[in-house]
This record gives sequence, C-alpha cells and structure tokens, in this order.
Amino acid sequence: MEKKIIKIDSSKGGNGDVWMRLVSFYASAALLPDYSFSIIVPEIFKTLSILVFGDRLNILTDSTTSKDMLVYTNLGIKDLIKPILNGRRFISPYQRAVIQDKKKKEIKDFLNILLFKIVGTFGFVLVPDKKWIPYYQGYLDIVSIKAIEGIEYTNFEKQLKLDFVQLLERLNSKIPISPELHAPSDLCDSVLVFPTGTSRQFIPLWWASNNLKNAYFAFYFKDDEAKEFLKTGLKVIYFYKEPGDIIFLSQKAKWTVSTDSFPSHLLQYSNPRTTIVLTEVLKTRIISPVFSGVVVDSVAPCHPCLHKAKKIHPLCDAGLKECLNWKSKVYTENILKSIK
Repeated sequence: MEKKIIKIDSSKGGNGDVWMRLVSFYASAALLPDYSFSIIVPEIFKTLSILVFGDRLNILTDSTTSKDMLVYTNLGIKDLIKPILNGRRFISPYQRAVIQDKKKKEIKDFLNILLFKIVGTFGFVLVPDKKWIPYYQGYLDIVSIKAIEGIEYTNFEKQLKLDFVQLLERLNSKIPISPELHAPSDLCDSVLVFPTGTSRQFIPLWWASNNLKNAYFAFYFKDDEAKEFLKTGLKVIYFYKEPGDIIFLSQKAKWTVSTDSFPSHLLQYSNPRTTIVLTEVLKTRIISPVFSGVVVDSVAPCHPCLHKAKKIHPLCDAGLKECLNWKSKVYTENILKSIK
C-alpha cells in the first residue's frame, strides 16, 4: 500500500523550533506507518538531520516550497491573505500561545483568535487547540496536522522515549562538525556555558564573571557579545555553522550549562550532563520529556513571559532590561548546585 505523503516546509523560525519539530515528526512517523513525511529544513540542519532522522523522514535537499506543502509561519493574518489566495497553506503553532502568555489581553488579541479560527475552519492556517499550549512544544507544533491530531499525547511521549535511545546514540557517534572547530585541551576538566539568547535569557556579563569565572563560554563565531566576555578575562570558545559543533563541545566538557536557546534543544537529546536554565517559557513546554539532565526553573514572579528580541525591545513587558532571575540568590544557587 502506497503511503500518503505529507510535505512540510520547516525552514523558517528559530533553530530550536526546527529541532523540536524534527524529533516530533520522527516520533509521528513511527506511530503513523501509513504516512510519509517530507520536510524542508534550514541549510545548516541538512547534513545532521539526514544522519539522525533520515531512516524515517525524507529530508528535502531542495529548498523550493511547493503549493502542496504546509508552511510554518509566525506571520499575522494580514500578511497571510495574499499567499492564502494563491493557494498556500500554513501552520501557525504559536499564535495562541503568545496570547496565552500575555499578562494583559487586548481587544486585538481576541480578534486575532477569531480570525485564525475562521481561516482554520477552512484549512488555510492550521492552529493547535489551546489545551496543548502547556505541553511539549514539539507536539504543539505538529498536532494541528489532521493526520497527527489523532495521536494521543501519552502515546506521543512514549514514542519520544523509545526513540531517545537511538537518537542519543547517533548524536554521540561521528556527527558532522565544522573544520574550524577547536576544543581546548582542558575542556574535559571545565564547565562549558552556552550563555546566549535573543531575549532576556542571555546570561549577563556581570553574572558570568561573579559566578562562573573559570568556565568556558561558547559563542557562535559571528556573535559580537563574545568580545565583551573576552575583555573581562573570561575564557571564550567558538562554534560554527554545523549544529554538531555544539554537541561535540558539550561532550568534551565536564558539565554544560545552557540558557533556553538553540543549544539547549540539541543538548536535551545528546548530553544528560547538562543544566538548562529557564527564564521565560514554561518548563513543560520547552523541556523534552526525554531529558534526564538538570533543569533550573525560573523563580521570577512575572514568569512565564513573552519572548521579545532584546535588539528590538530593550525592555521586557515588566519594564526590565535584565531578567529578575539573574539577580535572585536562589536562582544562582540552584544553578551552581546543579553543576556536578
């Protein structure tokens, strides 16, 4: 019997989002043997995702989006009208989650929900039911697809855990890394920190200097923030265009600490010797059910909060430049205690 093909364009959005979708589609492919999933991923993911997920998922090397594809988007209705009229179909997994996380709802938020409900009724934009918002984001991202909506969350979670053994093995085997990558000889005796993030989850320089001055801080090689860390005498190492760089460096370190950013999603499936520190998002939504490392949850009274890029929004919704967590003695102690 010929399989039914579901074509997905997952090339847009954050890299962490893309990874959570891949592990979730991988689990779905096992639970839905009558279906085949063909997925476009960002260029940087192609080699690694074929190696890790290629036995169940068809990772498309051609990045051309066709009209029979479901396309992930975070655009509003106004920007989607024209492509919808041209026959495009979309998945908008975060539209309701963003409104749910807002402390103060506005009239435009309820109008937004209504408009997405209308276009969703006709299948133009797929939006997950709001009851799934507190659950793992990977499931939230895919559950609005008709073939997948029948998969109960408990079965999805069981499959994630079954898959984890082989995913961990593959990610700890010979994965692609950048030729420029270099691991310091003493990294095996050191703590490795991925301090970055586009919003308030970024570890402040003063906090890093006060609490982890002997650690190595890993930055993407184009990240200008690394220069500020170097100026204060902190040790900096770089990762490059292959996602495998992040995994490779973490495997070499004695222990890894990561903010809730792209590295944390890779590390949840590759290295249990990791602490993930949360500032914004619900733990149940952003931490995979398979992760056996340590999670330091937010202690800020305004948690959860909206993710707002600091380059565009200098202040969070609470009017702060830095997250309250970084000034909390309890939060700091929880991080330091977690390091084995």
